[in-house]
Amino acid sequence: MSKQKQQQSLVNEKLRISASRCNTYLHCGMEYFFTYHEHLQPKESGARPLFVGALVHRLKHQFNIGKLNLEALADYGKVVQKLFPEIANDQEAISIASEALTLFSGFVNEFKDDPLTVVSSETHLELDRGDYILYTRVDELVRTQDEKLWRGEHKTTARIDNAYLKGLKRGIQAGIADIVLSKVMPEKIWGTMYNLLVKTKVPQYYRSPILTEKNLRPMTESMLKYVHDGITNERFGCSMDCFVWNRECKFLPLCKHDSPQIREAFYKYRPDEIPTSEGEEDEV
Repeated sequence: MSKQKQQQSLVNEKLRISASRCNTYLHCGMEYFFTYHEHLQPKESGARPLFVGALVHRLKHQFNIGKLNLEALADYGKVVQKLFPEIANDQEAISIASEALTLFSGFVNEFKDDPLTVVSSETHLELDRGDYILYTRVDELVRTQDEKLWRGEHKTTARIDNAYLKGLKRGIQAGIADIVLSKVMPEKIWGTMYNLLVKTKVPQYYRSPILTEKNLRPMTESMLKYVHDGITNERFGCSMDCFVWNRECKFLPLCKHDSPQIREAFYKYRPDEIPTSEGEEDEV
């Protein structure tokens, strides 16, 4: 990748940083560059688990704000196609809708006498930090019976173990949310209330409250400094995983040979859009 090409793609607007952008950059600088500066994505992404999780999030949000018409669930395949045009055929849409609805329905039944109070549903928050804007999505804010306020997070996963929970405990997403919420919320957020929807043969549901660690914020700040410095100084190197482990990176063809023909054959342009606000949600 030539220096001239990189400079042409870097716009002069303020840098935006989120948990997903940090994770991408920390994993591979070139993947970050192609994704967030070139706005490219593979034509064939094969991201079925992401569609299932995104639909479960959407269902929970609609349920929280009172816009979910339960009678519409039987025909939710059409809504899936509307929300996710990347799904090309009806059978795939229906299959994804069925999987998501099974998880969601079980979750509602599991916590039908939920002791938690939802204070606010899915919200997109941002914090101007001078050199960049830090933003995050909060699935919901919930209040426990002892009147403490928690950040709610929903995770769909195929399994659950101690390593998974430890990963959540020290995750970049939790750290960034903690920083943003501490500035925009007048009330203390005690930690994260994880709702885990486990996609086993018979779905399982767990609720795991995790207190914010004392060192979470400084560790996240250190990471943010590293990522911001790397992006602003255009350090977009390839991940060693590609060379050491022969990893099949989705942008490996471009890393090997960047050309108009490769871009046309394997990639499409992805507008870098900020998610819609709660008021713009489609009613289901």
